[in-house]
Amino acid sequence: MPIQIRYATESDSPDLVHINTASFAPGLFYQNAFANVEVSALQTLKYARTFARFVDPKYHLLVATDSETGRIIAFMRVVIPLRYQQESHSLTELSENASKMAAEPNKYLPEGINERVYACYLDMLKSSREKYLREDDMILDFLATDPEYQGKGIGSQMLKWATKKADTLNARMFLEATEEGYPLYKKYGWNTLEEIVLDFEPLGGHHKGSYYIMIRDPVPDTNQP
Repeated sequence: MPIQIRYATESDSPDLVHINTASFAPGLFYQNAFANVEVSALQTLKYARTFARFVDPKYHLLVATDSETGRIIAFMRVVIPLRYQQESHSLTELSENASKMAAEPNKYLPEGINERVYACYLDMLKSSREKYLREDDMILDFLATDPEYQGKGIGSQMLKWATKKADTLNARMFLEATEEGYPLYKKYGWNTLEEIVLDFEPLGGHHKGSYYIMIRDPVPDTNQP
């Protein structure tokens, strides 16, 4: 499917939040952490976290749009260390309200959240990054496609943007994958460093979820003289 990839702006935020919540809602973490949370309250948290990333110079927020309609159909966050000095990247300007939300995103944690599940998941992310992430690694922090457009190769096209950037910078790229995303990342050159199984039942949830800590080494450009 033909798409265009561009940097996101604040005006794209409703689409970013929709894609985030709609694509991950069926996942075990969401089902356990946010089962008793109103959708509107969860979306408010997602707005705050999105705005916080807009103002972080390490974060590159990109969207894929349908080339025919212009509709935003996928969303990706890539973290690029500041040492690479990405001259083409300029931070989006936020409105006053968005700036306030960006300053204190945790203020918008919704009522009804399963705090034990939420903390366990965040601890897993934190410990895996402390264990495996190097200072000059890039991070594929988030990638999701609107459920209406899944299965059309859009995620693969966005991944190619990210891997090309990493190869150009000669940087490794780190990520944490769900069971659903794992096959795609494996296909595009990520190797598994560790599989982590989280048991949500003792935390007031249900079932166990597997998460994969993965790294991709840069691929040299064989066309260079």
